[in-house]
Amino acid sequence: MKNYQKNTLLRPALFAAGIAHLTAVTAPRADAAVAFLGVAAGDASSTNATLWTRAVDASAPSNTALTIELTTDPSFATGVIPLSGSTDSTKDYTCKVDVTGLAPGTQYYYRFVGPANETSIIGKVKTAPLPSASAPLHFAFSGDNDGLMRPYALASALPAENLDFYINLGDVIYENASNLTSSGAHNGAAWLNSPSVTLSNDSLSFNGVPRAFIPASAAFATQAQLRTDYAKKYRENFLPVNNSGQNCLQGLYAAQGNYTTWDNHELGNRKYIDGGAPAGGSVGGAAGTDMPTGRGVDARAGQGNLNDVNTSTTDFMNRSAGFLALEDVFLNYQPIANRGTVNALSDLRTHDTRQLYSAQQWGKNAIYINTDARSYRDIRLKSSNASADETSAPRANNPSRTYLGATQLAWLKQTLLDAQNASTPWKFVSISDPIDQLGPIGGTLTGTLTAVNADGGKAYMGGYRAERNALLKFIADNHITNVIFMATDDHQNRINELLYSPSSQTELQSSYVKVPYCFTIVCGPLGATGPDTITDHSFANIKAIADSLANAQIAAGINPIGLQDYPGLHNLTRLGDVTAGTSPQPVDFYSPDTFNYTSFNVSANGKTLSVRSTGMSATAQNAGIEYANGPQTNTIFSFEVDAAASDSIAAVVPSVTVARGGIVFNRGTGRFVQQVKLTNNGATPVSGSVALALDNLSVNATLFNAAGVTAATTPAGSPMALVNVGPDKILSAGESATVSLQFSNPTRAAITYGTRVLGGVTP
Repeated sequence: MKNYQKNTLLRPALFAAGIAHLTAVTAPRADAAVAFLGVAAGDASSTNATLWTRAVDASAPSNTALTIELTTDPSFATGVIPLSGSTDSTKDYTCKVDVTGLAPGTQYYYRFVGPANETSIIGKVKTAPLPSASAPLHFAFSGDNDGLMRPYALASALPAENLDFYINLGDVIYENASNLTSSGAHNGAAWLNSPSVTLSNDSLSFNGVPRAFIPASAAFATQAQLRTDYAKKYRENFLPVNNSGQNCLQGLYAAQGNYTTWDNHELGNRKYIDGGAPAGGSVGGAAGTDMPTGRGVDARAGQGNLNDVNTSTTDFMNRSAGFLALEDVFLNYQPIANRGTVNALSDLRTHDTRQLYSAQQWGKNAIYINTDARSYRDIRLKSSNASADETSAPRANNPSRTYLGATQLAWLKQTLLDAQNASTPWKFVSISDPIDQLGPIGGTLTGTLTAVNADGGKAYMGGYRAERNALLKFIADNHITNVIFMATDDHQNRINELLYSPSSQTELQSSYVKVPYCFTIVCGPLGATGPDTITDHSFANIKAIADSLANAQIAAGINPIGLQDYPGLHNLTRLGDVTAGTSPQPVDFYSPDTFNYTSFNVSANGKTLSVRSTGMSATAQNAGIEYANGPQTNTIFSFEVDAAASDSIAAVVPSVTVARGGIVFNRGTGRFVQQVKLTNNGATPVSGSVALALDNLSVNATLFNAAGVTAATTPAGSPMALVNVGPDKILSAGESATVSLQFSNPTRAAITYGTRVLGGVTP
């Protein structure tokens, strides 16, 4: 990645002159009449951001010197800082510039200017507030942009969100064919009919040893062909399909800063998708010798990958020329900063690879963690005839198999722990494939009305269970709270709590329990297949689909979809369900029939997270549909959750006694309720928020209205209920207060627990 360009704004950052001069890879021409494809900004920190464009004179392509104008003035009338850059012919005439010296928490506007004063569209990027700033946060994510759903009508709704940033979470292009001419002339452009890329190697389901080549009439791609074919797919996602229509994703990329990750389609959805797997022999071209490695190995049991774990010290797919070519094209077209390579000599599958994972603190209330779930994972397992994923034991729960790689996994754990210790309330983690459990372990649900009813071999639960369990156990054991995992890839919108086995019995469903204060959102697609197969968008039909899934999960001993019992949940709404706020049900957290994105708002004080799913009914494949008055969007569902309370500065108050009332079943809510009276029998008042900690709560029960779990006081891991002691937060000598406990208790067995009263809890 040596060809990244860098500009440093000399202090004072915004209004100073003095810009570092850049030297192009080859001397740029000074008189090109260039056309800009679009602009994008990404990977913003408090002081840095990466700016991107593509600019080329189609009649005489060459490297071209560009000026970037950067300012806080949306009119560009004042405070414009000129930066320098150049397109690069070896990177398909893209230009990427890392800018440093920016002011924290600041909205910037930028545009690129060509040598003949050609001007790009205007882009926006906001820098992150300082980690000490009590700043609100508004961001969104989605993914899965299949070219046969161009121009991605839903994308035109996102600029109006005025996001702090957008997460483009994988499958940002598809390698598949699309042909919009089948539905009409549209704008008559050549790119309406886009053939699939030249195949890179054998399909994932190839039954046998992958081949080096196929007949010359359809030979596997050469490295040069991979670069050409995939660059074309990225370009098409910036181009219009209708006269005077939307330029696909061009407006979305420019509307705010972006963070981006990749998934299987950027890598062709073939052998390259498993970057940590054995690379195998030569592949490509008519003779299969264009690239020395990258063919892949047999994914069946006992065949080309002994014990389903790559123990080689040299043979990794992420070292192969084909993988690196596709990685190059991805980086050429995305506003991703140059973080250099990973130094991890003890982890050879990771050492000296490009670092695509990162974390960014966004004020004191949130951290965003972007993982790379493709570069280091072990091989995707296949059944004996390779016709299906292998998701059963002992292969899929092999404790030596990795999804993130040892180095990245350790980094993720430490980053989460550091955030918890720094009292950062909200931790957002993006991961390419779902981490929730949808179907039975190693199997498929039966009797559902949805096709997405199992955890496939590329999902964390499907093919990498032991590592998934270890990660979630680490979060639970270290009392890391308010962790939100974001994923795409399943082409439906759903929300789930996360369960794991504390005893690491990953095949024993009865051993699974919830990770406290942790849930996941699977979102999207922004525009891809799957939702288009559901043409009845009535609430009744979607409820029937959701209920069929949830009932099958319950029958299989799996926690059903939704956050019905999530502590701190409130203000739930669902399109079509007027009772969502009082009687939550699975459909209130589920949408299998829409193109959609999810947005988040973190309050300035960090106490409340607001979640909203925005979507539109899916359109038909290759229809090229967009709307004169914008996409027909709706809020599908929305809700708020409160951050878990913290006992980091709390202390046990022995002077407060506890008197428990009887436990009563509430038929309306389906929960058990108990009133508990606390009395201060001491001579001095108890100041600060008071909480009742329930130690050793019986395993059959969950405290529904828990405000947090104990971490700093012993024993740790006990749920806490906040006690209403009035607006002054003082429990005076002799004063009493009552707390109402609500328990979820599906077995209806006896509820037992011990108590501690804590003063000075942070709500």
